[in-house]
Amino acid sequence: PLHRPRPPPRAPTRLTMARLTACALALVLTFTGCAAFVPSERRLQRRVIMSVEGGSAMSRRGLLGAATAGVTASLTSAGLAAPAWADYTQGGVPEGQREARRGPAGVDNPDLLPKGPKVTVIDLERMMTSGEVTKMDTKLKKLEADTGYKVRVLTQRYPNTPGLAIKDYWGVDDKTIVLIVDKGERSTSNMLNFNVGEAIELDLPPIFFTRVRNFFGISKFRKDRGDDIAVQGAVSRPAPSS
Repeated sequence: PLHRPRPPPRAPTRLTMARLTACALALVLTFTGCAAFVPSERRLQRRVIMSVEGGSAMSRRGLLGAATAGVTASLTSAGLAAPAWADYTQGGVPEGQREARRGPAGVDNPDLLPKGPKVTVIDLERMMTSGEVTKMDTKLKKLEADTGYKVRVLTQRYPNTPGLAIKDYWGVDDKTIVLIVDKGERSTSNMLNFNVGEAIELDLPPIFFTRVRNFFGISKFRKDRGDDIAVQGAVSRPAPSS
């Protein structure tokens, strides 16, 4: 009887995986801005195959690591300096973008601090009347004299803020609560932020400040009652016992 000829043996699976991995890495490099330095698919595949030679079997994770080593070697031979692409091969975000995503840059502007005797309330945004500021300042000074705890209030609109300068001005320590009031660029975010000293957390846990912030700081409360009432309401709550 006639028999159909047997098909030729297939290429080893590791070569197919190497080819697919090389293509995928080439696409990644293209979309991350390194297209000008992407070697050809055949060159990437050769790098991958050279990396896995000497082993008959390798997991997908191991193959991916070998492929990354191959791409790294190809980029190096292409003359691309390591700092320009090191973050990409490690699966991270470029360093410049990482710094930008960490939030606004710090400000240290002591020129915005009030002159003369030190006060407990700095109302740069004029959210309260002068009489309300004076009344609050008197109340907070009495609280400090009675309990030893300090509550300080700063209204600002970043970057118009003394920033880090308030730490030395107010002598911020582990018994200090600093309430930062900032409505943001669009005035839609929660405008209250508490910076709480470690010693105070023994009397007032973090959830307490979260509840105060979410009650007085939201835009609905401010629209219904006003910014001045929101600030005064938030300040009247954090009063640790002695």
